[in-house]
Amino acid sequence: MKDILPLKRLFIKTELKEKSLINLSISNTHYILNVLRIREKQKLSIFNGVQGEWEGIIKSLNKKKGLILIDKQIKKQEEDNLINIIYVPIKGHRNYYLIEKITELGVSNIYPIISEHSVIKKFNYKRANACAVAASQQSGRISVPKIHEFKSLKSILSSWNKKDKIIFCDETEKNFFFNDLFKSKPKEKINTILIGPEGGFSLSEKIFLKNLNYIYGLTLGKRILRADTAAISALTLLINKKKYE
Repeated sequence: MKDILPLKRLFIKTELKEKSLINLSISNTHYILNVLRIREKQKLSIFNGVQGEWEGIIKSLNKKKGLILIDKQIKKQEEDNLINIIYVPIKGHRNYYLIEKITELGVSNIYPIISEHSVIKKFNYKRANACAVAASQQSGRISVPKIHEFKSLKSILSSWNKKDKIIFCDETEKNFFFNDLFKSKPKEKINTILIGPEGGFSLSEKIFLKNLNYIYGLTLGKRILRADTAAISALTLLINKKKYE
């Protein structure tokens, strides 16, 4: 029996309707030809992050333009289990590695912030969004996380919905772990991870955080983790906890 391979996937920013024709941009044709390695008359999966997943057929394709026929919907849009991360961007390629991995894990909202110990003063939204789209395509997600405006820690938290409780991963919280938090707060809507910069938040920032009653500080263990490792570890723990709620 012939194996049925999953369709290769393409994210596209346009409305998707049955039997509609989609004109492809040069960047999309390049991706289809050189990354997906799909040719005319072949099928692929199309999603735009809001209308589910659709099967498409390539009607024409060259290096400069292409045309896809949207055939049928193969998966309806599902409501994501809301998971947020607030983090201080990391210098270099590790920042984009982090965005890739947290997208694969299923994060819904990414809030890059500036802290007193920030190394990064400007945030490359174009590259960050490209990483999130690529990770969504690769991982089988039909949504792409929203990357919010680059703001200060206090600015983000001043307008925060206090019902969305935040886990602050703090190495100084020696004896308070994930399980302890969820046992002590069984009815709370804990859905957000806060990760500080490589050198940690400043003393004044830590005092500010500890005075907010919707933020819970806890430890990820006895070792001091790099920011990207801490973010991936904490999100994995949170997602697994929420899965079994």
